[in-house]
Amino acid sequence: MILKKSNVESNNLRDNKVIFNEIEQIPEKDLKPVVPFACTSLIIKDKKGNVYHGRGMEFTTDLITSSLTYYPKDHVFQHYAPDKSLGLKYVAKYPIIAITDPVSEENPRGATEGINQAGLAFSLNMIHNTGLPDPDPKDYSKTVPFMNIGEWALANFSTIEELKEGLKGNVVFWSESLSMLGNLKSPFHFAIYDKNGGSIVIEISNNNLNVYDNPTGVLTNGPEFPWHLENLNNYSHLSNIDASASKIGNLTLIQPDSGIATSALPSSSTSVGRFIRAFYYSSFANSVDNPNEQIAELGHIMNNFDRPKNITKDTSGEGEKSANNQYMTEFTVWTVLSDLSRAEFYIRMYGSLNYEKFTFDQFKDNTDFVSIPLAK
Repeated sequence: MILKKSNVESNNLRDNKVIFNEIEQIPEKDLKPVVPFACTSLIIKDKKGNVYHGRGMEFTTDLITSSLTYYPKDHVFQHYAPDKSLGLKYVAKYPIIAITDPVSEENPRGATEGINQAGLAFSLNMIHNTGLPDPDPKDYSKTVPFMNIGEWALANFSTIEELKEGLKGNVVFWSESLSMLGNLKSPFHFAIYDKNGGSIVIEISNNNLNVYDNPTGVLTNGPEFPWHLENLNNYSHLSNIDASASKIGNLTLIQPDSGIATSALPSSSTSVGRFIRAFYYSSFANSVDNPNEQIAELGHIMNNFDRPKNITKDTSGEGEKSANNQYMTEFTVWTVLSDLSRAEFYIRMYGSLNYEKFTFDQFKDNTDFVSIPLAK
């Protein structure tokens, strides 16, 4: 835990009028609330220390259209302040590839996952929080919605150390109500990584913006991140070494197969269970020399967090129900793999067996932003 600041200031801005004219918007009345969504974010390293980031996004619906969005260097960002005046303007120092979603009418392209060409990457994960205090009206020109902190980070910084310093700067984050999430006030926290292995978590608790060093490289959902770190102490027995034979009393017990080491892992898909499993898999991931092979290794790791439809059902929550309106089922809408050293971005949608690769070279001739709806 390295930095605890209340009312952190920053400079983040976006030209909403231009965006509204250039994309097809989903009317706010058609943005249906969904239940809290699950996310699992982790990193692994190859033998040379290069960093690879994996993340899965779970919803109870695929009616919300995610897009692959590219922002070139020098793209101008601007968001609304609480009174609908314009907040802080900033210009992207680095090209960005992100997955974006229409979280509200005012924010039709909210970045939930992304990487910049310098090798900084982030994941937006859901967590219930109290939100940030409303900023002083005199600071409205310096505001950025908290939901856009990942986008702001990718546009302005190349390393975690630079980002930490930037969070002390002249920017004010605020918690906007998001119509896609039933007008909840920016119920998120963020995992942010750089290609040197730097890793932090940014989240809100007790109305304060908190920044924590992340020695695990893992983030799921609630409870708050320090609780997850404390809970790891209950798993000091974790090991990837199979205890395939032992003698207990007068009996010698022998496993008929390998894999007994993973019996100590939580089996549930709750955020607490996924955090422990993600910590285990990222800690013991196979490391190789070849980056292409390491991305494949990451893909195998993320398969352990791929949730099919109908495996768990929620009969009490609110949100997108099944055809007979009796239950919801949360499933992995998309999974992303990122190679931070080579700035490569891979996406697999629920309906696909394979990943699609995106690189900055593919967009090098684009002088304006590009947004491509991702097929379901």
